[in-house]
Amino acid sequence: MGGWTYSKAGVDLKVISELHGKVLDIIRRVNEYLGVSYGGLGGYSTWVEVNKTKLILHVDGVGTKALVASKLGNYRVLGWDSVVVNVNDVVCDGGRPLALVDYIAMSRPDEKAYEEVIEGIVDAALTNKLALLGGETAILPDLMYGLDVVCTVLAVKEFDVVNKAREGDVVLGLLSNGIHANGYSLVRKVLEGSVGYDVVVDGVRISDEVLKPVRNYGPLIIDAFSSKLINSAAHITGGSFKKVRRVLSNDLNIVINAPKPPKIFEIIMSLGKISVEEMYRVFNMGVGMVVTLPEENLQDFKYLAVKHNVDFVEVGYVMRGSGKVIVKTYYGDVVEF
Repeated sequence: MGGWTYSKAGVDLKVISELHGKVLDIIRRVNEYLGVSYGGLGGYSTWVEVNKTKLILHVDGVGTKALVASKLGNYRVLGWDSVVVNVNDVVCDGGRPLALVDYIAMSRPDEKAYEEVIEGIVDAALTNKLALLGGETAILPDLMYGLDVVCTVLAVKEFDVVNKAREGDVVLGLLSNGIHANGYSLVRKVLEGSVGYDVVVDGVRISDEVLKPVRNYGPLIIDAFSSKLINSAAHITGGSFKKVRRVLSNDLNIVINAPKPPKIFEIIMSLGKISVEEMYRVFNMGVGMVVTLPEENLQDFKYLAVKHNVDFVEVGYVMRGSGKVIVKTYYGDVVEF
């Protein structure tokens, strides 16, 4: 059969990108017909102006990581992740998160799972100072299997952020906790078809690694934008480093010298016989957020990163080009987006 790919696991990134393109056109038509003032479409978050205030609504969930959590009987991470993936997105466009609602769908009532998910949501809400405004709990026995967790975050576009890299910027990679909440359709196919979760491989306890929470970059990015230390921030989620193209103008390139990834990625790559290029197109490979900034701001950013307990490495630079993200992988391959 050859090595695993995301497409073989059931997720075709090309098709998803085409669907997103169609939806963006629909959004433009609806908003222009209504005559509303809006912006940010195609970035990390879209805002609408209400009484001279730019408000952001952003929705995201944990995806098939929920299936792994169900198999291992540990659900708290799903609540945390469902909030933090939203926070990490909206702050990239200068949003300050204010409040959230949740949506928890289950095939049957499961008190333990429900309570643990809520605990994770509360933890993330308190960490990011988000008001809880309620939500929806749906029991859907004939519609779904297992559970799904989604959150919608309300934010205010507090900072006048363009979120574009500038020529000469230094590029930093904010380190991830590992897989975060993307690529789990592929992770599951590889691990469940080989060693499973309750094993230790090359010194890595797989069950612990696959349930590590998404790292919360929100407070650091808010401080960095408010202090005018950074020019751009790109959350590395679905589609991996392709997301960095959102902060590029058509006459610039970003070159990223990717650091050594956490061992879990090498284990997945080996077990699934996945190509290096596919790994870097699907997973964050140890870099959960990319930021660009003038070199003279680097020391001040280091102070902020220490304050917020976020590790980072200097990975590259911004140069004249044609809107490309050029990733020089740890293994010597070059992947372009």
